[in-house]
Amino acid sequence: MTDPIRPVQEDELHAFADDRLDPARRAVVEAHLQANPASRRRVEGWREQAEALRSALAFKLNEPVPSSLHLGRLLERRAARQWRGLLASPWRIAAAMLLTLGLGAAAGWAARGSQRMGEVTRLGMEAAAAHSVFAGDPTHPIEIGPENRGELVAWIDRKLHSTVSVPDLNEQGYRLIGGRVLSTMIGPAAMLVYDDDQGSRITLFLQPMRSDVAPMQPVSSGAANGYAWIDGHMGYGVISNGDTPTQGLADRMRRAMLPKS
Repeated sequence: MTDPIRPVQEDELHAFADDRLDPARRAVVEAHLQANPASRRRVEGWREQAEALRSALAFKLNEPVPSSLHLGRLLERRAARQWRGLLASPWRIAAAMLLTLGLGAAAGWAARGSQRMGEVTRLGMEAAAAHSVFAGDPTHPIEIGPENRGELVAWIDRKLHSTVSVPDLNEQGYRLIGGRVLSTMIGPAAMLVYDDDQGSRITLFLQPMRSDVAPMQPVSSGAANGYAWIDGHMGYGVISNGDTPTQGLADRMRRAMLPKS
């Protein structure tokens, strides 16, 4: 039986999935999983994802890292470009950020460090990175605009192999300006972009997930802030810049996209 004084925590579920849990707590977590099928399915999904990542990256473990990709040299080159003013473009700044993030994530997955990234955490990082790259671009934040909404929705449905809903945020003062399909390390994703009369932009990130459900948790990466969660094997990330009150918008979007009974 689960200890009522010390309930099972999220980090213990991750440690159990990675076989790193203290033996004194393993029996408690096993009992918790037996009594909670949803938690058991989440843990099984994490293990399947970890095995898939190990298999996908196994061929890289025996390859030497090219000298041109050593982190120290990459940082030196970036610093030199900054001094020469070659990173004045927001696109290049965003690309450098994504390169650093990608290198760090790949190294972490290959090394299997002491901390394991949860699905919602990774989802939030992907959503924040996409927002940072596209939402602030004044000319090309989207690929298909609201005048072709049907085409946009059909494109996202086809790429994500799922039927998605486009929430209406007019009551909250935001208009849909369009969206695009994205590629991530674990598969396709999509992003919808909204703005208001002051030019503030909100993005909704969508990606199919292994887990069936995971509660909403905050996301923060530089100027990008918001919330991420999973419902019905679909991951969602609602991201904005600065102090925009994203939690209310995230709740509004989550309710709008819940399956209708």
